[in-house]
Amino acid sequence: MARLQTRDESTLSKDTISLLEPTKVNGQLADVYLQFANSEPALAAYMRMEESLRNGTLSGQELEAIKLAVSEHTQCDYCLSVHSMKARKAGLDAATQLAIRSGKNTGIDRIDIIIDIVGHFFHQRGPLPDAMITNAKKQGFTDTQLVDIAMAVSTIFFTNITNHINNTEQTLPAPPAITST
Repeated sequence: MARLQTRDESTLSKDTISLLEPTKVNGQLADVYLQFANSEPALAAYMRMEESLRNGTLSGQELEAIKLAVSEHTQCDYCLSVHSMKARKAGLDAATQLAIRSGKNTGIDRIDIIIDIVGHFFHQRGPLPDAMITNAKKQGFTDTQLVDIAMAVSTIFFTNITNHINNTEQTLPAPPAITST
């Protein structure tokens, strides 16, 4: 059960309603957006960052890989379900998704570099090692893309921890469990 109030759409500002319009499914907003709308400024910032990412330099597969990896690190079941579905639509098969979530090699060089960077954020303090940045640039990552990776981590981390505050109800099928082999 949600811990945050589910706002009625009629109580939201016109700006917030406008920002949320693209997220509607069959004319309805998901409850999670109406719960995040308890802070309309925070929701607006998140929505604008997501729009920037969609118009940014990372591919759909790269963005979904980031969102799966971060959601796995934070154990956000709601986001894992949502982004497993979105990753599939972006062309990441089940085996690749499990590798991403496990921090294992996917065989897709750019995604593997992204997963290493994300893993570093969650497992080690301080700056990324120079070798990690050099390796990313050797694989063609630009400075713009490195900043976009940071922004993607930030947006999904926001939703993950807000879902943890809210105890957001999972409405989609759970993603496959990671098994140790």
